[in-house]
Amino acid sequence: MADLKSLKLFQAITQEETERILKCSKSRMKTYPAGTYIFEQGGTPSRLFLLLEGQVQICKDFTSGKRDVLYLVEAGNVFGEIFLFGDKKHYWYDAVAVTDVTVMEMPWDFFYHFCSNACNHHKQLTQNMLEILSENNFKITRKLHIVSTSSLRERIAIWLIDSMDEKGNVELKMNREQLADFLGVARPSLSRELMRMQADGLVEVSRKNIKIKDVEAVELLYD
Repeated sequence: MADLKSLKLFQAITQEETERILKCSKSRMKTYPAGTYIFEQGGTPSRLFLLLEGQVQICKDFTSGKRDVLYLVEAGNVFGEIFLFGDKKHYWYDAVAVTDVTVMEMPWDFFYHFCSNACNHHKQLTQNMLEILSENNFKITRKLHIVSTSSLRERIAIWLIDSMDEKGNVELKMNREQLADFLGVARPSLSRELMRMQADGLVEVSRKNIKIKDVEAVELLYD
């Protein structure tokens, strides 16, 4: 399980201060089995969620059965945060446990109301949250960039370049179905295009990794 004091939300906050925050905010730890909805579209937002263990999928389900995956949340990151400082009264997406997960749930009221002591660690927590909001806004902008392209190969290319490490390797944190949902395409179409890109010498695909063999050529796909 993630160590709270090592997480972005509790950056520059001591262990003692963290314990004080959890008590003062009346935060709670909860576990959810894989496949469980942590919250659903139409629900009323009231808490910030910090993922301590496991993986959560932020997605939107449609009546047709189609699922649009916005992004995946890894341990140590928050979710449900975009409703924190806005005026939205209902969730417009779902949060689904991909694996068994452990979550810390913090009531939003804690971010809005400072006590008479105006504790520095409370202010620091709010500052950390604003930085996280900025980072997560970038994730949504990145997703919009991907799905706005005209072809599946372009979508794959942008995702690969954004996700690769310094050696051109992309670790597959999503299975093929989840990746297809994230890119907004059918799984068979994604598999066929990856195989075509492999045949063209652009990538090398394995079960848990994609190696970009020609980074320059992949970058040129969406120039």
